[in-house]
Amino acid sequence: MNVNIANAARLLCSLQAKNVLVLGDVMLDRFVDGAVTRISPEAPVPILSQSRIRQMPGGAANVACNLAQMGLHVHLIGVCGDDEAGKSLHNELTKLPTIHFDLVTTTGRPTSLKTRFRAGSQQILRVDDEIASDIDAAAAEQFFSYAMPAIQDADLVVLSDYAKGALPPLLLEKIIAHAKTKGKMIIADPKRADISVYSGVDLLTPNLAELQNTTDQILSSIEAIGEAATTLAKEFGISSILTTMSARGIMLSKADGTQFHDPASARDIFDVSGAGDTVVAMLASALVADADLEDAIRLANHAAGVAIGKSGTAVVAPGEVLAHLAGAPPPTDWPSIAMQCTNWRDAGQKIAFANGCFDLLHPGHIHLLREAAHNADRLVVGLNGDTSVKRLKGAGRPTQPVELRSAILAALPFVDAIAVFDEDTPFDLIATLQPDIIVKGGDYIADQVVGADIVAARGGRVLIISTLDGHATSKLITA
Repeated sequence: MNVNIANAARLLCSLQAKNVLVLGDVMLDRFVDGAVTRISPEAPVPILSQSRIRQMPGGAANVACNLAQMGLHVHLIGVCGDDEAGKSLHNELTKLPTIHFDLVTTTGRPTSLKTRFRAGSQQILRVDDEIASDIDAAAAEQFFSYAMPAIQDADLVVLSDYAKGALPPLLLEKIIAHAKTKGKMIIADPKRADISVYSGVDLLTPNLAELQNTTDQILSSIEAIGEAATTLAKEFGISSILTTMSARGIMLSKADGTQFHDPASARDIFDVSGAGDTVVAMLASALVADADLEDAIRLANHAAGVAIGKSGTAVVAPGEVLAHLAGAPPPTDWPSIAMQCTNWRDAGQKIAFANGCFDLLHPGHIHLLREAAHNADRLVVGLNGDTSVKRLKGAGRPTQPVELRSAILAALPFVDAIAVFDEDTPFDLIATLQPDIIVKGGDYIADQVVGADIVAARGGRVLIISTLDGHATSKLITA
């Protein structure tokens, strides 16, 4: 697969039937934002005037959230304390119904909580509340009892090891051995310096600092990084090691000596929190959809570029990845689309019509459009123009301009045409195109849908598609 927008879109549209298992250190990331206008008279430290507090899943839980936002079904297993942070983390995860969370609860051990204090866009302090020692034998046994059946059901296994104790070496060994006997691909994101505990995994994903810590070397050149990683892969029976190198991109080193370097493109960096989790999630998404490893790396690099441009521990939607690959927008004028519809009707083909803003394309959008396409021979999308979106959604919307949104939609394998309208409703557009079916998502009443009378007059119908819960553009937008 060449990584162009059409192939990437086809891959991202194939994920909703896939299952990924994530095992590891879950945590809660808390962000305290404010402004600093003076220094404390008590000590030479800044005084932060707090304006808001946000929290979101971190660590292995952030990997799970990124996978879910790509449309996958995710089984997450982690360890929390019986405390408020653990309850908050659980509540955050319930917002994504495609994540099934098996929780090992430990008494006397706090849920890992990282609190970052920020003034403007700058982090001025981080406070970690956690115990990083390995969980005890009873907790490890409970963890493995959850993992065994989950491995059987998974298409791919991710080990997100932040070295916070959820994956002791003996438990890692048992999980890896069991997954291999079941023929499952294993991706491990390591924080331990001793990578022998990951022996036998298919893909190891250290960052450069972690690789240097493992090798006890200063690795300054791309060649030295590749050579060191290949040596480790051979020594520990790891198929490939993928080293993330920040501004220098990503380096793949296989045990057979093959090297592949995908440079990073120039991007504005706002916050690197959780960017590595996004890379792992995009890799897993692409590989579970049968992309080859080099193409998966290219997509992961694009996803990382989105994540570092966001505030906080970010999740990335399909439409944000596709935006990095988008080319020229397709024709969206009504006369040319109407002519296409006439030609399709003359050929005896049924035409479905769905409309919306489709700002930051997410799995809910993909679900609606795929179901719409299944009910007709051709699918035309009515896309709200920028002025229409602003009237409907308010200031700051759309997040993506209409040219970009139309290019992303045109890349979807089941979309045949896009027509842009700037009115509040698509009534005039429907009257011009004369579709056979109007498709809406949610709890609409068919005869109250805009344009229902037009399709009814032609012997057509309105089709209501159930909404895919847990997905909304508003959840993806961060200030």
